[in-house]
Amino acid sequence: MVIASISGEGGAALARRNYGEAIRHISDPSRYLYQFAPNYHGWADKVDAMPIDAHMLVALMAPRPLLLQARSTDYWSDPKGEFLSAVAASPVYRLFGETAPAPNAAIPAAGDKSLLMNHLGYYMHEGGHTVLPEDWKLFIGYMQKYL
Repeated sequence: MVIASISGEGGAALARRNYGEAIRHISDPSRYLYQFAPNYHGWADKVDAMPIDAHMLVALMAPRPLLLQARSTDYWSDPKGEFLSAVAASPVYRLFGETAPAPNAAIPAAGDKSLLMNHLGYYMHEGGHTVLPEDWKLFIGYMQKYL
């Protein structure tokens, strides 16, 4: 099981969306260079040519439980890009008979829990780049369901 909370670029957000934080930002030596494999940084100036994107890595989690948790105004982490990644990965979860966002799903409003308890879950709270105490209650509920 994975709970990816506000994971952004290098996490669940689609790199090709080129929105918010980008490979160029996380490859900067003054930032998060140490968190990623050296080959990853080579794609900073040619994101559209990358052979993979985040949704493929999300799909590789199937059939394991995966909750993507985002914040509505955390544009740097790109909550919409994280949601689009879940939608793109959902056919693989469905192939395993697991619940996931529908292929034509619209991004839920902040606070909408309709996709929270899916095997490939998504939930977005109102606010910026922070985890709040109420997030932990949702995480624990998700863990209780799947562990």
